[in-house]
Amino acid sequence: MANNNHTCSLRGGKEDSRGALVVLEGLDRCGKTTQSTRLVANLEKLGHSAELWRFPDRTTSVGQMISSYLSNKSQLDDHTIHLLFSANRWEKRSLMESKLKSGITLVVDRYSYSGVAFSSAKGLDISWCKAPEIGLLAPDLVVYLDIPPELLKEEATEVRDMSSLSFKRRLAKTIRSSVVPLGRS
Repeated sequence: MANNNHTCSLRGGKEDSRGALVVLEGLDRCGKTTQSTRLVANLEKLGHSAELWRFPDRTTSVGQMISSYLSNKSQLDDHTIHLLFSANRWEKRSLMESKLKSGITLVVDRYSYSGVAFSSAKGLDISWCKAPEIGLLAPDLVVYLDIPPELLKEEATEVRDMSSLSFKRRLAKTIRSSVVPLGRS
């Protein structure tokens, strides 16, 4: 993901300033949606234009294929589903860029970091996982909600083996060691 040099609307009050791209990441059921919703509401109260976005975006054709996989209606190889998740972000890139340029702050519940972390925790090579993300919009801020897997709410998970505590521990370790540092570069 490229580094963007710009002035975000959260820092400057000019009408022509760019909106901020804020990403919330973390394990399933850690509170990303709740915190993202609260952040958008608070930004709007402060007079900022803000929108909540979620990935995967199941409204697109690629998103519908992902939804079918997540609800166990289709079987896909780990490489294939990783590329579909990435394609889902790519198909929204132009719209995201347009909204940011118009001064709208986008608060995103999951982004590239989740895709890389999930696939890497499933055993795919992390360098391979990062490759399709190159060129996506770089966030201005990434917030990682670091909740121990043992404290997460029980869930009726959609995906096969990704609800197990051992997978959640592996995923948390992957995020902390390999993915969170990406947001610092």
